[in-house]
Amino acid sequence: MALRRFYIPPEMAGAVQPEITGSDAAHICRVLRLASGDTVELFDGTGRGYTARIVTCSPKRVAVAIEENFAMLAESPVHITLAQGVLKDRKMDALIRQLTELGIDTWMPFYAARSIPVPGSKGLGPRLARWEKIALEAVKQCRRGCLPQIAPVDDFDAVIASSASFDLKIIFWEETLGAFRIPDTAPRQPHQILVVVGPEGGFSADEIQRARTHGFLTAGLGTRILRAETATLAACTLVQYCFGDMGR
Repeated sequence: MALRRFYIPPEMAGAVQPEITGSDAAHICRVLRLASGDTVELFDGTGRGYTARIVTCSPKRVAVAIEENFAMLAESPVHITLAQGVLKDRKMDALIRQLTELGIDTWMPFYAARSIPVPGSKGLGPRLARWEKIALEAVKQCRRGCLPQIAPVDDFDAVIASSASFDLKIIFWEETLGAFRIPDTAPRQPHQILVVVGPEGGFSADEIQRARTHGFLTAGLGTRILRAETATLAACTLVQYCFGDMGR
């Protein structure tokens, strides 16, 4: 049986006896009923994993002794940044969990011209904290070693401005006809890929033109009309299949 996995901050991994606190400590003691001498697996979100033995155990604090450290090998060979037009309600919560499972490195939520939620700072702090918590739980479940970075909510201009360093930039647009295809002009083995998907209202023609001016390729997802959240998952899966570890 696989060991139970828990997160520790990377700065704590070098401690003599790292501590697991909060809800994880309560889960270890009260639900799993682990005790001193039992073994757990830890990860620090940077790609390192650890086998550790429980030294002391209480619902508020579990002290462990690290016995082995190792590189975790569940990361994709390509680094995918997913820029997502902000969606309504709790759709973003489900997306960050699923995109973490699909292996993205960075998530950039942004407001587009046709975004339905009204831009504003109210509530963004709690939403970012919630997304980070959801991403952490998804990393535990799918046995990744790295936590995805979640950027503060910004606008489409910020997405364009950040695109210069990417090897391949793809913006998915509902008015692009036909199936998803990689043009012959695209790099064969890109290392850094930026994928941009719009909100429920899609992108304006002006936004698409600006993206093309900055070197973005436009791509479609077939003839059917997809919900925005479905389009995001399809786009990420296709990119992982073509360039990452889903098609190898």
